[in-house]
Amino acid sequence: MKLALEILAQVAAGLAAIHEQNLVHRDIKPSNIMVCLKGDGTLKAKIIDLGLAKSLNEPGEQTAISTPGAFAGTPEFASPEQFAGVQVDIRSDLYSLGVVLWEMLTGQTPFRGTPGEVMYQHQRAPLPLELLKAVPQPAVVLIEVLLEKDPTLRFQNPAELLNALPTIVDVIAAGRRITRRQLQQIAPSTPRAGTRRPSATRLAPKKISLARLPVTGSDVFGREEDIAFLDDAWANQHVNVVTIVAWAGVGKSTLVNCWLRRMAAERYRAAQLVFGWSFYRQGSSGGTSSADEFLDAALTWFGDPDPRLGSAWEKGERLAKLVSRRRTLLLLDGLEPLQNPPGPQEGCLRDPSLQALLRELAVFNNGLCVITTRLSVADIAEHVHSSVLRRDLEQLSNDAGAKLLLALRVKGDEKKLRAASDEFDGHCLALTLLGSFLTDAYGGDIRCSKQVSHHLVHDVRQGAHARRVMASYQSWWGEGPELATLRLLGFFDRPADEKALEALLKPPAIPGLTESLADLSSAEWRALLARLRRARLLAGEDPHQPGQIDAHPLIREYFGEQLRDRRTEAWQEGNRRLYHHYGMLVPELPETLREMEPLFLAAICACNAGLFRECLHEIYVARIQRGSACFAARVLGAREALLSVLVHFFENDRWGSPMKEGVGPQRLTAEDQLFIVTETALYLAKHI
Repeated sequence: MKLALEILAQVAAGLAAIHEQNLVHRDIKPSNIMVCLKGDGTLKAKIIDLGLAKSLNEPGEQTAISTPGAFAGTPEFASPEQFAGVQVDIRSDLYSLGVVLWEMLTGQTPFRGTPGEVMYQHQRAPLPLELLKAVPQPAVVLIEVLLEKDPTLRFQNPAELLNALPTIVDVIAAGRRITRRQLQQIAPSTPRAGTRRPSATRLAPKKISLARLPVTGSDVFGREEDIAFLDDAWANQHVNVVTIVAWAGVGKSTLVNCWLRRMAAERYRAAQLVFGWSFYRQGSSGGTSSADEFLDAALTWFGDPDPRLGSAWEKGERLAKLVSRRRTLLLLDGLEPLQNPPGPQEGCLRDPSLQALLRELAVFNNGLCVITTRLSVADIAEHVHSSVLRRDLEQLSNDAGAKLLLALRVKGDEKKLRAASDEFDGHCLALTLLGSFLTDAYGGDIRCSKQVSHHLVHDVRQGAHARRVMASYQSWWGEGPELATLRLLGFFDRPADEKALEALLKPPAIPGLTESLADLSSAEWRALLARLRRARLLAGEDPHQPGQIDAHPLIREYFGEQLRDRRTEAWQEGNRRLYHHYGMLVPELPETLREMEPLFLAAICACNAGLFRECLHEIYVARIQRGSACFAARVLGAREALLSVLVHFFENDRWGSPMKEGVGPQRLTAEDQLFIVTETALYLAKHI
């Protein structure tokens, strides 16, 4: 033991000299440590082979351990951040030195196996401390600190290690024990690298992209503890991922947007990059959503040289490296369309790229990833209460609910306001719609809340209270332009852009849908949208996308269900128009995933319109896959997007259901059906 600690001290002194030159060795291992025993019993240890050493002064990407997909070093002795491909510093060498100490004391490294198995263990597996039963407890504590997977929890430089070693030697000699806190308190008072302490002067982030997050209300009530939770998570260097979990309409997106505004007021508190994405703005239906669009956009934004390269899993890993190497605030809103619904696989991500991204970030992240979802993310459950924190967003208290109603100009005594909040279970969206409805229909009189429809029976988790208020609006307005506009949103699983709306509203009117909108002037159309926004049935206008209209997913789902189930002919005609609209937006043969996206939408709309053979042969085969070239799959790597199209050939848009055959000239032949099943099996197999 004494000899091992003496070698450790001399190697640490050598690392201190390397650190002074602003270098990282990157390959500390026994064969790179030369030990000479002198005649007087003393020894001399030297570090050799600086062939992999890198200067921390080198700009940008050159400082990282390797280029994406490559690795330099010795797996058995490499740090977790070396495998992650992020920028490393002297703390990586201290981790490797900890592995050397482990081998000196036990005769073997802590993790063994194939290079891939060793990499996984260094990044995710706990230390096999049972192998250290014969090692004195203070030395075990020293090893645990050196082999922390999070660099911020190790000694931050060789000087701290050298300062702690005499105490370790003394405690072992005295037969006493030591705690990790006592050991780390011995460290010098110089600032520790890698912590999240704010600097005196905060710089604004280098890049910000938040346009893809939903537009929500600006006021929050009763959420101060939840905002404080997010503040603490950002300040805590041990937390890599936060999930905000609640059912539809509870206010997850509004909470995060409120927190973001506070962060923005403080220059995002030293974040270097800020990137937000809403999967509901990409597509709210689980059957039509894929991560391909997100992955392509995010890889491009973070600087990946070619987002098309690699499998979905490899793309997710590359994105994790790009995100985690800097202090990044990554916001993923509405993840549930890409998760399995309640059942045996509840909450598991269906997309391999997102699985890889979140698993990697849970292990190592210099910043913070904030996720909002209706379901807990099962793929990172093993890290909950350590590097992953979950916040279950509760319904509003009756006090907060009463304040929300008052802010919406609802009138009445506090007792009745609280009772109304309790009646709607403090559901944020339902109370927002209730307040707007009472103001519009009854002058804000809280006593009229009993007039809201009680005839709907739905699962409360899916927004039954909000549906009650929407049904009351529907009865109050009757058939007219307001309902027609809301039903138009049922065609979209994302914000409806101006050109797409024009395609639906062009003459002749769609029977049973757009007659009341046919003769509206521009001023009347703007007034109509203003009424719906005052009622909180439409989201506020997005300054980044003027002309688009959007609504909460629950509102889109409610009116979309009505359109599909009760107005079948209008549903098909509207989708036929959108099919032609999206099909003409792009070149005949798009070259990029971004150009290809409208074709995926065109194919989905064609299936919804019953144009199955036209969709298969003219869009899917001819333009998306380009025949046997399989362009979208092989060149663009858009297998998830392909599956999002193929699922629409099956009943209820669900795998395992019978195939939709079509009628007349759109009827699928046996050969067509075999082709669809083959394509589906091929991409589902790669998906799994």
